[in-house]
Amino acid sequence: MIQELFSWLDAQRITYIPVDTEVVDIPGFGRLFTADLSGVESIFRGDGDKLVFNLMESPDVLMEEGIFHVAFPFGRNWYYYDLREEFRFNLLKYIGRPKPPVHDVPFVNLGIHTSYELLNACCSPEDLCRKAKWLGHTAVGICDRNTMAATLNLQKECANTGLKHIFGYSLTMMHEEERVGLKIYALDNEGLHNLLRIQRAVMVDSEDNTLRYEQLLMYAAGCVVVFAIRSVYWMAGHPKQVKRIRKGAEAVYYQVDANEYKADRIDREQLEALKYYFGNCYDA
Repeated sequence: MIQELFSWLDAQRITYIPVDTEVVDIPGFGRLFTADLSGVESIFRGDGDKLVFNLMESPDVLMEEGIFHVAFPFGRNWYYYDLREEFRFNLLKYIGRPKPPVHDVPFVNLGIHTSYELLNACCSPEDLCRKAKWLGHTAVGICDRNTMAATLNLQKECANTGLKHIFGYSLTMMHEEERVGLKIYALDNEGLHNLLRIQRAVMVDSEDNTLRYEQLLMYAAGCVVVFAIRSVYWMAGHPKQVKRIRKGAEAVYYQVDANEYKADRIDREQLEALKYYFGNCYDA
């Protein structure tokens, strides 16, 4: 059981020190007792007229030894609870200290899709800020597709955690009959106002929820434009149009990432686009 906990902690990049076959010490958090539930039918048991966690060890004995938290597996995840409080499920993430990064380079994640983007979300603004703070980031950025619904909550959560917020927006631009994937980030108040105009153009004025190339030129001031990976073919074939975008926007970038997809077809398309970019567009 303890080996399974080690695997989970490694996957979550949590620093830990094994103490014995049941206890690990997590610097900055405390000692964690591993509850072995392999031989029980339920994680709860009756204690008089109430249900309690099915812990084989005495909570008082554990607390006398300086152990105040119990970890246990449930489903595909590991959780923990505090012996000094009422039982509750706490997902075993973002506690203690993260493991040191392989490359100590300042980093801000700008590619987050929040729970406000339907069917393509990875986390809520609250969880996003909690994780970013735990990792030592100084800012967090979002780029939900065709919605800015998360901006207010992100701003509030960033203010609560001492982080800087960055507002982004993912969309599809139409140029002639070609669809081009973009991300747009606001740098200042002018950029934020233009981002709101883009949101209206995409979700109110457009019948197919796209932004026309001419509209992008109108609303590029104060913003940074990032071309999606598979947009490289449009970039290579329309250098004059890209130059006009560079002139109107604060900056223009090409997105490079190595995300792995479940579908091999998408992986191949992404990798072929990256190869094409470095072979035909990249100027070192």
